[in-house]
Amino acid sequence: MSSVDTQLHAALARALDSVPHHELRSRVTALSLRYRAEQVDDSAPGMRDDLDALAYAVIRMPATFRALYAALSAAQRHIDASFTSHLDLGGGTGAAAWAAASLWPTITTEIIERQPAAIRLGRQLAAGNSWRWTVADLRHWSRPGPVDLITIGSVLNELTDHLRHALIRAAARTASTIVLVEPGTPRGHRRTLQARDELIEHGFTIAAPCPHQRGCPTDWCHFAARLPRTELHRVLKDGTRNYEEERFSYLVATRRPVRPAPARVIRRPGRPKGQVVLDLCTSAGTAQQLVVPKSSGAYRAARNTTWGDAWDQRS
Repeated sequence: MSSVDTQLHAALARALDSVPHHELRSRVTALSLRYRAEQVDDSAPGMRDDLDALAYAVIRMPATFRALYAALSAAQRHIDASFTSHLDLGGGTGAAAWAAASLWPTITTEIIERQPAAIRLGRQLAAGNSWRWTVADLRHWSRPGPVDLITIGSVLNELTDHLRHALIRAAARTASTIVLVEPGTPRGHRRTLQARDELIEHGFTIAAPCPHQRGCPTDWCHFAARLPRTELHRVLKDGTRNYEEERFSYLVATRRPVRPAPARVIRRPGRPKGQVVLDLCTSAGTAQQLVVPKSSGAYRAARNTTWGDAWDQRS
């Protein structure tokens, strides 16, 4: 468990102090169903009160943090720019703020959120940090001033098509870099591709995960981030493992200079005896399967490569 994971879990534990677990369980079940169904409802709030916000934070916030951290880490690796200002759209209880601060400790973050319960809990969890929450509804959001970085984490799945397009256009007018994360489902992938097409039309370059600007060569591109589970997390989700994998699709688009990956590993590597099998998305815009035998000089590098890593075919 990383130091930031530890800090986040400790903040959640403090917020949970004296809250009966049986009261959380029914809220957890309802929120989990909503998330798995990728419910599109831009009028009904996902968090009705403080207990809903707490249930969300316990069950979803650590996973959302891990996915956003992975996507922001890709931005750090593949973009030649520094990020000093950050705007998080629909940021809820602040997962993106935690992720950005863990990579750029001096970054200033503003979180746009419409649910008062999420804002109250986010401020409570962020005690000691200078993040600022602004109460606003993304259905009517616009921002006149520029910002280095915008994050949009698991938000597009809660908006209608019209509102998604409007939000992407507004973000494109505001930020020099946009990092978007969606659930790692086929529908999440399609929404990410739609945003990708729009941002390319607005003059953005795709920095990650794609090593090219062409059309996507796969039907479903997604990645996974492993995160530790607390005891309460296991109890509320009826889980047995001490970890879980968060599946997500993501996009890093920028107007800054980029250092693109030569290729990206888009599936979990296969490891039959004496070989490593890598499924790659290449800079030519094609999907390719590469078999690296033990006799190859690239075998050691392939053995150490994981799902989502960049791959240099000259290795």
